[in-house]
Amino acid sequence: MEFEEVVKEAFVVVGYSAPGSWGEDFAYPIPGLWEKAKEFVTTNQVDQIVGVCLPPRSDDYYYTCGFEMDTVTFRRMRKDLTVHTFPKQKYVVFKHIGPSKNIPATYHKLWKVFDQEGYFIEKGMPEIEVVDAHLFGKEDSDEYEMDIWIPVGEHPHE
Repeated sequence: MEFEEVVKEAFVVVGYSAPGSWGEDFAYPIPGLWEKAKEFVTTNQVDQIVGVCLPPRSDDYYYTCGFEMDTVTFRRMRKDLTVHTFPKQKYVVFKHIGPSKNIPATYHKLWKVFDQEGYFIEKGMPEIEVVDAHLFGKEDSDEYEMDIWIPVGEHPHE
């Protein structure tokens, strides 16, 4: 599985948020948050939707789905949205291609590569999922794509 290293500058995500768990309700609330975030695409407000998961690779997490914002957007933000700010960080970026139902299988593969390459998750930093707006409505197709960004550190954390 191919990947690239990227340093992402500090960024802000605005969107819908909820705690989740990989327990009985697989991936709850992620699909519902992505469905709500489609409004930003259908109203032509953004070119990409961004999902942020804290902490990465954890059974219990906090997930936000929305868009990266600029200062103009901030001034017009609605009260039902959450705002999260993240500092500059190094990531390894993997690409999922195919129906969204196969995303868990992609994660399974990428974690193997991640571990084999000797990367370590940078604690306190988000895992990021990015989908281009033109792919919304194509989640069940073979042409669906999602970039998966995993935050990396130099040394393992105890």
